[in-house]
Amino acid sequence: MTPRTYEMMPYRMALPAIPRLGDNPLPVDQIRMGGFPIAGVRTLQCTAEGAEREAEEMLEACRTRVNTGERWALMELLDANPAFIADGWVRRTLGQLVEHRVPLRRRGRVRGKYYFHPLIVLGLVEYLLAKGEVKSIDRALHHLEDLRILSHGAAKELYYRTRREDRFKPILPKFPELARRVSAEELAALFPQVEMLQPGHPIVRRFQDTERGELELTFQAL
Repeated sequence: MTPRTYEMMPYRMALPAIPRLGDNPLPVDQIRMGGFPIAGVRTLQCTAEGAEREAEEMLEACRTRVNTGERWALMELLDANPAFIADGWVRRTLGQLVEHRVPLRRRGRVRGKYYFHPLIVLGLVEYLLAKGEVKSIDRALHHLEDLRILSHGAAKELYYRTRREDRFKPILPKFPELARRVSAEELAALFPQVEMLQPGHPIVRRFQDTERGELELTFQAL
């Protein structure tokens, strides 16, 4: 029997982006000064199921910590991924803490603050590998020291943060408080507006940016 109504629940996927340099020679002096000319970005690969599971685990861990008195866990969650501000529980809890003027951070250095962002280091390593200037990740990290951009130790520590920290994991939070029931007819009327992404058939969209001109966005399923 075909259902007469369906539940529609909004969601939002947040994907960390790795900056990509162009084909020009590496602008070493500019990078040393903190500049990074971005020609494009590449997001991390993920599945919707994995990103949804990651979001649920991060939210549940945060709720547990806040309920046991670690109120700073909320800001650490938002530091890891600001997209969590769209979650109803996060907004309500943050509002209550602000209203009661409760300190939102623990003492000490804010987690994840650096001169070079870890994803920029990852982008530099990918550039060096793609250009054939080095043959391995470790050699790329040593090359950044040779170029006097970062010490090998700092480059290695920042590079591998992207693999172990929550902030660099794709997430897909859902918003059950915004769910609504729709009829089968309403749902069927939405199908013509949906474009399915299939492996081997990328979807390309072009748009205008006020600073960079025409940009191209490619969605690709593997």
